[in-house]
Amino acid sequence: MIATSVRRVLAPALRSCPPECGIVSMTEVEVSPDLQWVTVSISALKDSPSALAHLKEQTSRLRGLLKKLELHRVPFLRFKIDTRGESAERLDTLLR
Repeated sequence: MIATSVRRVLAPALRSCPPECGIVSMTEVEVSPDLQWVTVSISALKDSPSALAHLKEQTSRLRGLLKKLELHRVPFLRFKIDTRGESAERLDTLLR
């Protein structure tokens, strides 16, 4: 439930990624059991490292957006690149 709320709050921020990143999406949102950390996995159509760098620069502003959730404490944000798509493509290539 909290992960869904975090996703809803952060989703508009993905549109602020540079155009060279292509379409950027959140593939997974994990919330630690103590609600202290939120880890957001992202995937970009063209340039995931640039999207990751942009989001890391915006972390403090994005964390401020999480105040809307009215939790006991505002969780810290971590962003990472989701590599599952690349792994699936590699596996698919090997199977051919």
